[in-house]
Amino acid sequence: MKKRTIMIFPEFENMTHIDKLRDMYDPLANKVRPHITLVFPFESELSSDDILIILKRRLGGIKPFTISLHGLSTSGRWLFLEFTQGMDNVARLNEILYKHEFLEYKPIWLNKYIPHITVGVFNSPEETEAACDEEKDCVYTFTCVVDKITVEIIGCEEESIIEAEYMLS
Repeated sequence: MKKRTIMIFPEFENMTHIDKLRDMYDPLANKVRPHITLVFPFESELSSDDILIILKRRLGGIKPFTISLHGLSTSGRWLFLEFTQGMDNVARLNEILYKHEFLEYKPIWLNKYIPHITVGVFNSPEETEAACDEEKDCVYTFTCVVDKITVEIIGCEEESIIEAEYMLS
């Protein structure tokens, strides 16, 4: 059984600023590129082809769209880049996928999905707030067009292995 996620890997021109933050604060920075999770880690016997068929069936009419992120926010132990554009489109993808074939994999803790990019994980909310204060001058805006959805296998060392990609059309 493979452990997978379904994500967006945004391709920002100024990605080095995100990489710098993640190198300081995110223990997975060297394992997986900056991403937006649509379907959180799940274990399944589905084949790559099965998942691509599901993505085509559910996301077939969705066109590429623009996202922008700017500024930082916190939630408990996590430090996030905040959306300023495209959040509704990303939330819609999450909702569509969890409404159908991936419903059985929806985490019980996921009450309301808020799209984000994680740039830090800490031991306590206080550490998270301190890092957010330290990085308050992070004034970059990150913008790109989302045109593909990626299926990732999570390796035994938590590394990201790209299994398949679905192009929005």
